[in-house]
Amino acid sequence: MDNRQNLMRYAEESAYSSKGHFRTADWIKSSLKLYIGLPIILSILIIIFPDMPIWLSRILSFLSIGSSIMALLSPAVSNQDSAFKNVNDHMSLGNEYLGLYKDIRNISTSNTISDDQIQEVVQRIKLLDEKTNFLHISFAGRIWSKLRINKEMDLDWIKK
Repeated sequence: MDNRQNLMRYAEESAYSSKGHFRTADWIKSSLKLYIGLPIILSILIIIFPDMPIWLSRILSFLSIGSSIMALLSPAVSNQDSAFKNVNDHMSLGNEYLGLYKDIRNISTSNTISDDQIQEVVQRIKLLDEKTNFLHISFAGRIWSKLRINKEMDLDWIKK
């Protein structure tokens, strides 16, 4: 595999990691709202539609209870300082990956890509991966980033 192909692979990896960390931070911030809002909405549905089948009413009630328990167990409630630090750490790491992605995009515009440039990118990725080992991208962050990355980031240059 030549240097340009490696660079494109690193660019795509950096883009997804950046977006994954940003979306993980977004999930942490919005999950509490979801956990609190869902029981309210489900309760309103049960009140508005009193003739719904009992099994459906029970399922909605079960979802409401589960969501309330998740809200109570959420780190955003039990340890707000830790949750805010976690959000800030994900945003910071996402910005580092985004910076790497932009640097790779700049390197890719040159006619020749040296082995030294590739090694520098590899070293930066290793350092960021070490940080990611202690600050994992959540499942929600992974899914959310895959769904939104093409709309939010220009990845077309990688495929050329």
